[in-house]
Amino acid sequence: YLCDWLPYKGRYLSVLLDMEAPPECRIRIGCRKDGVFRCTECAHRPIFCSDCCLDAHKPSPFHRIQRWTGTFFEDFSLCLIGFVMYLGHGGKPCP
Repeated sequence: YLCDWLPYKGRYLSVLLDMEAPPECRIRIGCRKDGVFRCTECAHRPIFCSDCCLDAHKPSPFHRIQRWTGTFFEDFSLCLIGFVMYLGHGGKPCP
């Protein structure tokens, strides 16, 4: 089976390398902010600004995110961008 795959190795490598860099335009359509975060757990690894990342991960607090440093994506924490998980009141802060 490996011999059947060898002609396609260049395509696979190209896709893998493309996944390790942010898209050319990182400006978010909705908020118009620079997207520097991505989630390794969300489908298609979307790019987020910090506010959109927090909003998107309220129901998914254990997802792993990464931050673009300018040269590579490094592991990062939702807590470092201000994520707070509220355990009571339906996930909202105390009244």
